Amino acid sequence: MATNTPLRPTRSTALQDFDIDRKKSGGRRVLETVNTPTGTIGIALVIVVVIGLVWEGKGFTSSDNLANVGTFLAIPLIIATFSSISLLAGVVDLSVGSMVGFAAALFVQFVNKGYSPWTAAAITLLCAVIAGSVNGVAIVGFGAEPVAATLGMLTALRGLCQVIVGPTGLSTALVLGLLEFTSKAYGPLPLLFLLGLVLVAAASILVGYTRVGRHIRASGGDARAAGRAGIGASRIRFFALILSAFGAGLGGILYAGQLGGASNVLGTGLEFQVYAALMIGGYSIMRGGIGAPIGGLFGLLVVAGVQNIFDVKAINPYYLNVVIGILLLLTVYGDRLRGGDRYE
Repeated sequence: MATNTPLRPTRSTALQDFDIDRKKSGGRRVLETVNTPTGTIGIALVIVVVIGLVWEGKGFTSSDNLANVGTFLAIPLIIATFSSISLLAGVVDLSVGSMVGFAAALFVQFVNKGYSPWTAAAITLLCAVIAGSVNGVAIVGFGAEPVAATLGMLTALRGLCQVIVGPTGLSTALVLGLLEFTSKAYGPLPLLFLLGLVLVAAASILVGYTRVGRHIRASGGDARAAGRAGIGASRIRFFALILSAFGAGLGGILYAGQLGGASNVLGTGLEFQVYAALMIGGYSIMRGGIGAPIGGLFGLLVVAGVQNIFDVKAINPYYLNVVIGILLLLTVYGDRLRGGDRYE
Protein backbone atom coordinates (compact mmCIF):
# COMPACT_ATOMS: atom_id res chain seq x y z
CA MET A 1 0.00 0.00 0.00
CA ALA A 2 1.47 3.33 -1.07
CA THR A 3 2.03 5.93 1.59
CA ASN A 4 2.04 9.65 1.08
CA THR A 5 5.29 11.26 2.12
CA PRO A 6 5.71 15.00 2.50
CA LEU A 7 7.56 16.66 -0.32
CA ARG A 8 10.94 18.04 0.63
CA PRO A 9 12.81 20.68 -1.25
CA THR A 10 15.49 19.15 -3.41
CA ARG A 11 19.04 20.31 -3.23
CA SER A 12 18.64 22.11 -6.53
CA THR A 13 15.56 24.00 -5.27
CA ALA A 14 17.36 25.09 -2.13
CA LEU A 15 20.33 26.24 -4.14
CA GLN A 16 18.03 28.19 -6.46
CA ASP A 17 16.45 29.97 -3.49
CA PHE A 18 19.90 30.79 -2.16
CA ASP A 19 21.00 32.12 -5.52
CA ILE A 20 17.90 34.32 -5.81
CA ASP A 21 18.57 35.79 -2.38
CA ARG A 22 22.26 36.20 -3.16
CA LYS A 23 21.49 37.98 -6.44
CA LYS A 24 19.79 40.69 -4.43
CA SER A 25 22.99 42.71 -4.40
CA GLY A 26 24.20 44.89 -1.59
CA GLY A 27 23.18 47.96 -3.57
CA ARG A 28 19.65 46.63 -4.00
CA ARG A 29 19.37 45.89 -0.30
CA VAL A 30 20.60 49.37 0.55
CA LEU A 31 17.99 50.90 -1.76
CA GLU A 32 15.25 48.81 -0.15
CA THR A 33 16.39 49.94 3.29
CA VAL A 34 16.56 53.60 2.27
CA ASN A 35 13.08 53.44 0.73
CA THR A 36 11.41 52.90 4.09
CA PRO A 37 10.02 55.58 6.40
CA THR A 38 12.91 55.10 8.83
CA GLY A 39 15.48 55.15 6.04
CA THR A 40 13.99 58.26 4.46
CA ILE A 41 13.97 60.16 7.76
CA GLY A 42 17.52 59.09 8.57
CA ILE A 43 18.96 60.04 5.19
CA ALA A 44 17.14 63.39 5.15
CA LEU A 45 18.33 64.30 8.66
CA VAL A 46 21.92 63.33 7.88
CA ILE A 47 21.91 65.43 4.70
CA VAL A 48 20.50 68.49 6.50
CA VAL A 49 22.95 68.18 9.42
CA VAL A 50 25.95 67.71 7.11
CA ILE A 51 24.99 70.71 4.97
CA GLY A 52 24.37 72.79 8.10
CA LEU A 53 27.75 71.88 9.60
CA VAL A 54 29.58 72.55 6.32
CA TRP A 55 27.93 75.93 5.76
CA GLU A 56 27.53 77.14 9.33
CA GLY A 57 30.18 75.19 11.23
CA LYS A 58 29.68 74.56 14.94
CA GLY A 59 27.19 77.41 15.06
CA PHE A 60 24.62 75.08 13.49
CA THR A 61 24.47 73.00 16.68
CA SER A 62 24.87 75.92 19.11
CA SER A 63 22.25 76.45 21.80
CA ASP A 64 21.15 79.75 20.25
CA ASN A 65 20.62 78.15 16.86
CA LEU A 66 18.78 75.20 18.39
CA ALA A 67 16.51 77.73 20.09
CA ASN A 68 15.81 79.31 16.69
CA VAL A 69 14.99 75.91 15.19
CA GLY A 70 12.72 75.12 18.13
CA THR A 71 10.93 78.45 17.75
CA PHE A 72 10.31 77.85 14.06
CA LEU A 73 9.26 74.26 14.68
CA ALA A 74 6.96 74.68 17.69
CA ILE A 75 3.66 75.86 16.19
CA PRO A 76 3.93 73.80 12.96
CA LEU A 77 4.56 70.77 15.19
CA ILE A 78 1.29 71.37 17.03
CA ILE A 79 -0.59 71.85 13.75
CA ALA A 80 1.03 68.80 12.12
CA THR A 81 0.23 66.53 15.05
CA PHE A 82 -3.48 67.27 14.68
CA SER A 83 -3.28 67.04 10.88
CA SER A 84 -1.55 63.67 11.11
CA ILE A 85 -4.71 62.17 12.61
CA SER A 86 -6.66 63.05 9.47
CA LEU A 87 -3.94 61.50 7.30
CA LEU A 88 -4.09 58.31 9.36
CA ALA A 89 -7.86 58.30 8.89
CA GLY A 90 -7.36 58.55 5.13
CA VAL A 91 -8.37 62.17 4.47
CA VAL A 92 -6.13 65.05 3.38
CA ASP A 93 -6.94 68.53 4.72
CA LEU A 94 -5.34 71.15 2.47
CA SER A 95 -7.10 74.01 4.23
CA VAL A 96 -4.84 74.08 7.31
CA GLY A 97 -2.66 76.95 6.06
CA SER A 98 -5.61 79.21 5.31
CA MET A 99 -7.23 78.16 8.58
CA VAL A 100 -4.15 79.44 10.40
CA GLY A 101 -4.44 82.84 8.69
CA PHE A 102 -8.21 83.01 9.20
CA ALA A 103 -7.99 82.05 12.89
CA ALA A 104 -5.24 84.58 13.58
CA ALA A 105 -7.19 87.37 11.86
CA LEU A 106 -10.43 86.46 13.64
CA PHE A 107 -8.75 86.27 17.05
CA VAL A 108 -7.11 89.68 16.55
CA GLN A 109 -10.41 91.15 15.37
CA PHE A 110 -12.27 90.03 18.49
CA VAL A 111 -9.49 91.24 20.79
CA ASN A 112 -9.56 94.66 19.11
CA LYS A 113 -13.33 94.79 19.65
CA GLY A 114 -12.82 94.49 23.39
CA TYR A 115 -13.33 90.77 23.98
CA SER A 116 -11.05 89.09 26.48
CA PRO A 117 -8.32 86.89 24.94
CA TRP A 118 -9.96 83.77 26.38
CA THR A 119 -13.35 84.64 24.87
CA ALA A 120 -11.75 85.57 21.55
CA ALA A 121 -9.85 82.27 21.51
CA ALA A 122 -12.98 80.26 22.32
CA ILE A 123 -15.00 81.91 19.53
CA THR A 124 -12.13 81.44 17.08
CA LEU A 125 -11.75 77.75 17.90
CA LEU A 126 -15.52 77.29 17.59
CA CYS A 127 -15.38 78.80 14.10
CA ALA A 128 -12.49 76.48 13.24
CA VAL A 129 -14.53 73.48 14.38
CA ILE A 130 -17.47 74.66 12.25
CA ALA A 131 -15.18 74.93 9.21
CA GLY A 132 -13.86 71.43 9.92
CA SER A 133 -17.44 70.19 10.16
CA VAL A 134 -18.22 71.69 6.76
CA ASN A 135 -15.25 69.76 5.36
CA GLY A 136 -16.58 66.64 7.05
CA VAL A 137 -20.09 67.04 5.64
CA ALA A 138 -18.73 67.61 2.13
CA ILE A 139 -16.32 64.66 2.24
CA VAL A 140 -18.10 62.12 4.42
CA GLY A 141 -21.70 63.17 3.85
CA PHE A 142 -21.68 64.00 0.14
CA GLY A 143 -18.71 61.90 -0.93
CA ALA A 144 -16.60 64.78 -2.25
CA GLU A 145 -12.91 64.16 -2.91
CA PRO A 146 -10.92 65.38 0.14
CA VAL A 147 -8.44 67.32 -2.00
CA ALA A 148 -11.19 69.13 -3.93
CA ALA A 149 -13.33 69.86 -0.85
CA THR A 150 -10.50 71.14 1.34
CA LEU A 151 -9.05 73.13 -1.57
CA GLY A 152 -12.38 74.94 -1.76
CA MET A 153 -12.23 75.57 1.99
CA LEU A 154 -8.65 76.81 1.60
CA THR A 155 -9.79 79.42 -0.93
CA ALA A 156 -12.82 80.48 1.13
CA LEU A 157 -10.85 80.88 4.36
CA ARG A 158 -8.10 82.85 2.65
CA GLY A 159 -10.74 85.20 1.25
CA LEU A 160 -12.31 85.62 4.70
CA CYS A 161 -8.89 86.32 6.17
CA GLN A 162 -8.34 89.09 3.63
CA VAL A 163 -11.77 90.56 4.35
CA ILE A 164 -11.20 90.56 8.12
CA VAL A 165 -7.71 92.04 7.93
CA GLY A 166 -8.83 94.74 5.52
CA PRO A 167 -7.07 96.65 2.75
CA THR A 168 -3.92 97.30 4.79
CA GLY A 169 -3.18 93.57 4.87
CA LEU A 170 -2.11 93.79 8.51
CA SER A 171 -3.97 93.86 11.81
CA THR A 172 -2.23 94.21 15.17
CA ALA A 173 -3.26 93.31 18.71
CA LEU A 174 -0.68 92.92 21.44
CA VAL A 175 -1.89 90.38 24.01
CA LEU A 176 0.85 90.53 26.62
CA GLY A 177 -0.10 87.31 28.39
CA LEU A 178 -0.16 85.33 25.15
CA LEU A 179 3.04 86.99 23.93
CA GLU A 180 4.80 86.03 27.16
CA PHE A 181 3.46 82.48 26.90
CA THR A 182 4.62 82.01 23.30
CA SER A 183 8.03 83.56 24.06
CA LYS A 184 8.83 81.60 27.23
CA ALA A 185 11.69 79.09 27.08
CA TYR A 186 13.33 76.53 29.33
CA GLY A 187 17.02 76.53 28.52
CA PRO A 188 17.46 76.58 24.74
CA LEU A 189 14.04 75.05 24.08
CA PRO A 190 10.88 77.18 23.74
CA LEU A 191 7.94 76.25 25.94
CA LEU A 192 5.73 75.81 22.86
CA PHE A 193 8.16 73.25 21.45
CA LEU A 194 8.10 71.31 24.73
CA LEU A 195 4.30 71.38 24.67
CA GLY A 196 4.46 70.14 21.09
CA LEU A 197 6.57 67.20 22.26
CA VAL A 198 3.98 66.41 24.94
CA LEU A 199 1.28 66.51 22.25
CA VAL A 200 3.34 64.16 20.05
CA ALA A 201 3.70 61.75 22.97
CA ALA A 202 -0.04 61.86 23.65
CA ALA A 203 -0.83 61.29 19.96
CA SER A 204 1.64 58.39 19.86
CA ILE A 205 -0.13 56.72 22.77
CA LEU A 206 -3.52 57.38 21.17
CA VAL A 207 -2.74 55.89 17.76
CA GLY A 208 -0.41 53.15 18.97
CA TYR A 209 -1.91 51.79 22.15
CA THR A 210 -5.63 52.51 22.25
CA ARG A 211 -8.73 51.10 20.64
CA VAL A 212 -9.51 54.50 19.14
CA GLY A 213 -6.09 54.56 17.48
CA ARG A 214 -6.61 51.10 16.00
CA HIS A 215 -9.96 52.22 14.62
CA ILE A 216 -8.37 55.34 13.09
CA ARG A 217 -5.73 53.24 11.34
CA ALA A 218 -8.30 50.70 10.19
CA SER A 219 -10.55 53.43 8.79
CA GLY A 220 -7.67 54.93 6.85
CA GLY A 221 -6.33 51.62 5.62
CA ASP A 222 -9.60 50.20 4.28
CA ALA A 223 -12.82 51.99 5.16
CA ARG A 224 -15.05 49.23 3.75
CA ALA A 225 -13.29 46.48 5.67
CA ALA A 226 -13.43 48.64 8.79
CA GLY A 227 -17.17 49.10 8.27
CA ARG A 228 -17.67 45.35 7.96
CA ALA A 229 -15.80 44.97 11.24
CA GLY A 230 -18.25 47.31 12.93
CA ILE A 231 -15.99 50.38 12.93
CA GLY A 232 -17.68 53.67 12.10
CA ALA A 233 -15.13 54.80 9.50
CA SER A 234 -17.26 57.73 8.32
CA ARG A 235 -17.68 59.04 11.84
CA ILE A 236 -13.95 58.70 12.53
CA ARG A 237 -13.03 60.59 9.35
CA PHE A 238 -15.52 63.32 10.20
CA PHE A 239 -14.01 63.92 13.63
CA ALA A 240 -10.48 63.65 12.19
CA LEU A 241 -11.25 66.60 9.92
CA ILE A 242 -12.60 68.54 12.91
CA LEU A 243 -9.39 67.79 14.83
CA SER A 244 -7.29 68.98 11.89
CA ALA A 245 -9.23 72.26 11.71
CA PHE A 246 -9.05 72.68 15.49
CA GLY A 247 -5.26 72.23 15.46
CA ALA A 248 -4.86 74.76 12.66
CA GLY A 249 -7.13 77.21 14.50
CA LEU A 250 -5.07 76.80 17.65
CA GLY A 251 -1.92 77.38 15.62
CA GLY A 252 -3.39 80.59 14.22
CA ILE A 253 -4.12 81.92 17.71
CA LEU A 254 -0.59 81.09 18.86
CA TYR A 255 0.88 82.81 15.80
CA ALA A 256 -1.22 85.91 16.53
CA GLY A 257 0.11 85.98 20.08
CA GLN A 258 3.69 85.37 18.98
CA LEU A 259 3.66 87.96 16.19
CA GLY A 260 1.42 90.49 17.91
CA GLY A 261 -1.11 90.49 15.08
CA ALA A 262 -2.19 88.88 11.83
CA SER A 263 -1.67 89.46 8.12
CA ASN A 264 -3.51 88.40 5.00
CA VAL A 265 -0.64 86.10 4.00
CA LEU A 266 -0.09 84.37 7.34
CA GLY A 267 -0.14 80.60 6.85
CA THR A 268 0.20 80.76 3.07
CA GLY A 269 1.91 77.57 1.91
CA LEU A 270 2.04 76.16 5.44
CA GLU A 271 -0.04 73.15 4.40
CA PHE A 272 2.68 72.07 1.97
CA GLN A 273 5.41 72.38 4.59
CA VAL A 274 3.31 70.39 7.06
CA TYR A 275 2.45 67.62 4.64
CA ALA A 276 5.96 67.46 3.20
CA ALA A 277 7.25 67.01 6.75
CA LEU A 278 4.63 64.36 7.55
CA MET A 279 5.43 62.43 4.38
CA ILE A 280 9.17 62.61 5.05
CA GLY A 281 8.26 61.22 8.46
CA GLY A 282 6.51 58.19 6.98
CA TYR A 283 2.91 59.27 6.42
CA SER A 284 1.15 58.81 3.10
CA ILE A 285 -1.34 61.05 1.32
CA MET A 286 -2.21 58.16 -1.02
CA ARG A 287 -3.33 55.70 1.63
CA GLY A 288 -4.35 56.07 5.23
CA GLY A 289 -3.38 54.04 8.26
CA ILE A 290 0.35 54.61 7.75
CA GLY A 291 2.65 56.74 9.87
CA ALA A 292 3.45 57.63 13.47
CA PRO A 293 3.53 60.99 15.28
CA ILE A 294 7.22 60.60 16.14
CA GLY A 295 7.94 60.31 12.42
CA GLY A 296 6.12 63.57 11.83
CA LEU A 297 8.35 65.21 14.45
CA PHE A 298 11.51 64.08 12.67
CA GLY A 299 10.08 65.15 9.32
CA LEU A 300 9.48 68.63 10.72
CA LEU A 301 13.04 68.68 12.05
CA VAL A 302 14.21 68.21 8.47
CA VAL A 303 12.05 71.08 7.21
CA ALA A 304 13.07 73.30 10.14
CA GLY A 305 16.73 72.52 9.49
CA VAL A 306 16.39 73.55 5.84
CA GLN A 307 14.59 76.74 6.89
CA ASN A 308 17.33 77.52 9.38
CA ILE A 309 20.07 77.12 6.78
CA PHE A 310 18.22 79.49 4.45
CA ASP A 311 17.82 82.07 7.22
CA VAL A 312 21.43 81.96 8.42
CA LYS A 313 22.89 82.11 4.91
CA ALA A 314 20.43 84.87 3.92
CA ILE A 315 19.22 82.88 0.91
CA ASN A 316 16.19 84.23 -0.93
CA PRO A 317 13.24 82.72 1.02
CA TYR A 318 11.35 82.04 -2.20
CA TYR A 319 13.85 79.28 -2.92
CA LEU A 320 12.65 77.54 0.23
CA ASN A 321 9.35 76.80 -1.50
CA VAL A 322 11.33 75.26 -4.36
CA VAL A 323 13.15 72.96 -1.95
CA ILE A 324 9.95 72.06 -0.09
CA GLY A 325 8.26 71.29 -3.41
CA ILE A 326 11.12 69.01 -4.46
CA LEU A 327 11.00 67.24 -1.09
CA LEU A 328 7.26 66.76 -1.49
CA LEU A 329 7.69 65.28 -4.97
CA LEU A 330 10.43 62.94 -3.77
CA THR A 331 8.37 61.74 -0.83
CA VAL A 332 5.35 61.11 -3.07
CA TYR A 333 7.58 59.12 -5.42
CA GLY A 334 9.04 57.18 -2.50
CA ASP A 335 5.56 56.46 -1.18
CA ARG A 336 4.57 55.17 -4.61
CA LEU A 337 7.57 52.82 -4.63
CA ARG A 338 6.58 51.55 -1.19
CA GLY A 339 3.20 50.51 -2.56
CA GLY A 340 1.07 53.64 -2.48
CA ASP A 341 -1.94 53.78 -4.75
CA ARG A 342 -1.43 55.17 -8.20
CA TYR A 343 -3.50 58.08 -9.44
CA GLU A 344 -5.44 57.20 -12.59
